[in-house]
Amino acid sequence: MSENQLKGYFAFDDSDLIANRAGRLSPKQNKKITSNDQFAQRFILGLVVVCIALALFFMYRVFVDSTNVGSWIGAVLAMFFTTLFGRGLFNKVDYSVQKAQGEVQFVKVEKLSGSPTDPTYKRKKVESYEMHVGGESFSNANPALIEYMQGDVYAVYYTKTTRQILSVEYISKGK
Repeated sequence: MSENQLKGYFAFDDSDLIANRAGRLSPKQNKKITSNDQFAQRFILGLVVVCIALALFFMYRVFVDSTNVGSWIGAVLAMFFTTLFGRGLFNKVDYSVQKAQGEVQFVKVEKLSGSPTDPTYKRKKVESYEMHVGGESFSNANPALIEYMQGDVYAVYYTKTTRQILSVEYISKGK
């Protein structure tokens, strides 16, 4: 696969690759990750505000009529979801740049959809590919890359927590 094809597929440029080699994000990558993170934080904050409003509404209903079981259940559920979503506001994501280098192997992964508690007849077999490089695996790999990358040695730069591929560098032909 040519260098330009790699850049196009993984959406990076020379300045990104140079920054990633130095173990940091490029300004463009930092801006993209920051804007995605801000969107997620705002979305979670919106969910928390809605849950607080629902909790207050149900607590008011409990105050007016303490015998109403539905209001009690609604208040407890709203407080539970407020706590659950609120935890997401305080999760810090490590976006430090990591490097995996080695021979690229694509592995077909088969999983059953749905929950393990669902009846077997409701679950379907779902196939996807993982890209393995230097002891690291990256899910949802594009099978179109198999023909170009399989068996060759690459360096893959990615974020630590989200495992988002930032840039890819061809090193050598495989054995």
